[in-house]
Amino acid sequence: MNTSLFISSGALQSYQQKIDTTANNVANVNTTGFKRKDQSFSEILASQINNQPRSYQEIGRLTPDGLRVGYGVRTGLTQLDMQQGQAIQTGNPFDLMISGNGFFQVGYPSTAAGGQIDVRYTRDGNFHVSPDANKPGSYHLVNANGGYLLDQTGKPIELDGQDQVNIDSTGQIQLKNKNGQGTTSISPQQVGIVEIQNPHVLQNVGNNEFAIDPTALANGTNASTYVRMMLLGETQISTGYLEGSNVDLGKEMTDLMTAQRGFQMNARAVSYADQMSGIANNILK
Repeated sequence: MNTSLFISSGALQSYQQKIDTTANNVANVNTTGFKRKDQSFSEILASQINNQPRSYQEIGRLTPDGLRVGYGVRTGLTQLDMQQGQAIQTGNPFDLMISGNGFFQVGYPSTAAGGQIDVRYTRDGNFHVSPDANKPGSYHLVNANGGYLLDQTGKPIELDGQDQVNIDSTGQIQLKNKNGQGTTSISPQQVGIVEIQNPHVLQNVGNNEFAIDPTALANGTNASTYVRMMLLGETQISTGYLEGSNVDLGKEMTDLMTAQRGFQMNARAVSYADQMSGIANNILK
């Protein structure tokens, strides 16, 4: 009976995490660039009981020999689904969508000494121009959280207010004077797109952004081991589009109902195990 309680209570915790993960996916069905998470389960422990030592008497048996007794499950790997989301046309020249692999780099001024930039990664390409308070006439591309869009060298992209800006499909920034005079020039800066070699090292830091989780890194490695700057033209950027969430609402609702039924079943198993413990205690009196 104690084993039943342990198995059921462990399953309750696992199903609760599954429900929380699925509910978070459903809540972000309309979040730009959101990537759903998939929760899996793994077996805690199992023992093999060989109740028939005479193998010649098991000829013709279709199931494995003996009995396999399990002791419950636990939450396994939480995987980030990097499947491409649908394209949403906005017409905003600073709305960017990555087709294929890659993340935008977004930088925030660090509060630590030295003035380093705190780099985060996102698939949300909703950017707009923001004036530089320290340099009149200069602008940066920022997101809704105030993070700067970074270039291929990890520096904030800087634009001149006198130029008309166009970002091509490779991430290069084309500049032309707003008065129509002169030819189109190419900025030395380009939109920096990075590839995360192992998405499992990403930690959700909120606001639809990720950071490298130091606790998930292998020994002898650092964040730069998993982050690779993608070459020019290696990925495609669509201007005037945003990437929608890759959440399939029908699938998520099905998973949610399945998890809720599993939670309900294990909650009832805990109740039955408690009732049997009560009956056993009454017998001993």
